[in-house]
Amino acid sequence: MHLAARCFGESRREWAWAMEGEFAVALEDGRALPFAAGCLIAAWREMPVTEEGRFVLANYALALGVLIPMAALQCLCAIGFPDFFTGPTGLYGTLAAANAQGPYWITAHMAAAPSLLTLWLLLGVAHLRLAWALVECDWPCVVSMGALMAAVTATLAVFMTVLLLDAAPVFLETITLAIELTTILAVARWHGRLFPGVVMSKPGWRY
Repeated sequence: MHLAARCFGESRREWAWAMEGEFAVALEDGRALPFAAGCLIAAWREMPVTEEGRFVLANYALALGVLIPMAALQCLCAIGFPDFFTGPTGLYGTLAAANAQGPYWITAHMAAAPSLLTLWLLLGVAHLRLAWALVECDWPCVVSMGALMAAVTATLAVFMTVLLLDAAPVFLETITLAIELTTILAVARWHGRLFPGVVMSKPGWRY
C-alpha cells in the first residue's frame, strides 16, 4: 500500500488516502494482500496517464536503463572485460598494445596502471551514485557527481595523452558523459516545472 501510494503521486494524493482508509477495512476482513496488490496494479496503470507518473517512469528508466549499465561497463572496462570503449581486451589490453609498439614506455605504463584503474573504477562508482541521486531527486548531489565524473574523464584524457596511449576510449566516454548530463539536465528542468514549490537544495527528496 505504501508503494501504491507513492506511485499515485501528489496529483492523486486524495485517492491514495481513500484507498489507505479502505485498506484498514480489508485488513480486518483478512484480504489485505489482494486489496493492496489491486491498488498497486491500479497505481501502475495510472502512472502513464499523468505527467507526474510519466516523469517518475522516465526518471527510473534513465537510472536503471542507462546509468547503472554504464556503471557496469566502466567497472568491466577497468578489469579488462571487452566492451565498445576499449576494444577486445580492456585497459590492460590498451597498455599491452602500447608496450608492444615500443619497450621504452613499459615502466611508465606499468606505474600508471593502478592510477588508470582507480580512475575507471571511480567512474563506475560515480555512475551508481548518480543513479541513486537521480531517483531521489537530490539535485545538489547530481551536480556534484556530474562534476566529479567530468573531472575524472578529463584526468584520464590527460594521463593517456601524456603516456602516448590510445585516447579514443576517453573521447567516447566524454561524448557519452555529455549526453548523459544533458539528459539529466532535461529531467531536472522537468522536475522543476512539475514541482515548483519543492526546495531543490534539500537532499533526499522523494516522490
